[in-house]
Amino acid sequence: MCLSPFLSEGAFAQVNLVKNPSFENIYHCPNGPGEIDSAVNWRTPVNGGGGSPELYSSCYTGVDIGVPINNSHQSFQQPHFGNNYAGIDVISSYQINNWREYIQGDLIDTLITGKTYCVTFYASLLNFMGAFIKPLGVYLDNGAISAPAPHGLAPYTPQVYNTGQQLSDTLNWMKIEGSFTANGTERYITIGNFFTDAASDIGFVGTPAHWYSYYYIDDVSVIDVSTQAYAGRDSTIALGDSVFVGRPPEVGLNEDCIWYVNNVPIDTVAGMWVKPTVPTTYVLQQTICGTTTYDSIKVNIEGVGINELIMDNYITISPNPFTSQTTISFSEPQKNTTIKIMDVVGKEIKTVLFSGKSLILEKGEMQSGVYFVQITDEKKNVVNKKVVVE
Repeated sequence: MCLSPFLSEGAFAQVNLVKNPSFENIYHCPNGPGEIDSAVNWRTPVNGGGGSPELYSSCYTGVDIGVPINNSHQSFQQPHFGNNYAGIDVISSYQINNWREYIQGDLIDTLITGKTYCVTFYASLLNFMGAFIKPLGVYLDNGAISAPAPHGLAPYTPQVYNTGQQLSDTLNWMKIEGSFTANGTERYITIGNFFTDAASDIGFVGTPAHWYSYYYIDDVSVIDVSTQAYAGRDSTIALGDSVFVGRPPEVGLNEDCIWYVNNVPIDTVAGMWVKPTVPTTYVLQQTICGTTTYDSIKVNIEGVGINELIMDNYITISPNPFTSQTTISFSEPQKNTTIKIMDVVGKEIKTVLFSGKSLILEKGEMQSGVYFVQITDEKKNVVNKKVVVE
């Protein structure tokens, strides 16, 4: 029996604070170029300027702004996710200097003062462009941002922008990511080129006499860096049933997550349905802008691994989490019991051969994080317990 993850764990708050992050929700299918406002919660800056960006959609039946083929630019690109993506001019020699377009989206909530947020979006250069740039980025504020109409440069310093790779890939989506600390007023995100032509680190394809640069944009996210990995609650299911582990999948979080079973990666998604046939521990590694946290969930099978379930009931670890030491306690004295400490990806930290009713586990060289205590008694029954070192 499969239950909805939303029902089984209650209501989940969306982790990505960008509304409509993949431009999938639309008011109507765009009728032609220049209709970014066909996408729900997206537009040019509310305070003015921004040019006439495009929404590309698979629902479009003409030749200009279709997906994956859009003939107005003689270009081809599959969405990074879903069926739609946006498109903006970022620089051009055909027009006045500093020719720009910007798209602006809404956040679910105003950001919190002093919190650090990870900002990510994906960009792909159109085919047959004569030029490309480096510092494509985002500016987050209260909506005061504007640009000279119709296609002027927005004179603001973006909190996050690309500083590494030249954004010259027309085949793949390029990830642009960075973090910043909020001042507590930000409720809009604006994407584009905020640098002058001279500061845009322009690269050229060949030696074109005239050139411009245009990018597709998809999968925009703003996520609190302190968001902890969440694998779910340990559970027991009947053989043949499925259970949902983790959070509901969502743009921006999925690519930050890696699931492991026995130190082998099995998927990259925030949450998933699993159908184990034996008791299985699923380990989640989540990395948001370089901040990595771990969590795990044990899925037991009714009637399978019954000895492990019995053992689990008479073993306690307290305190848990712990800072310097914790105690592993047994309801009955043990003899020739092996206690193995492993990190979340299965690397052995220490092994102890133990007899008695309690063992003090020192933090020692263990770093802060999640660890597993694998206990094997003299009859070779095995139980795994999770401990957290603060």
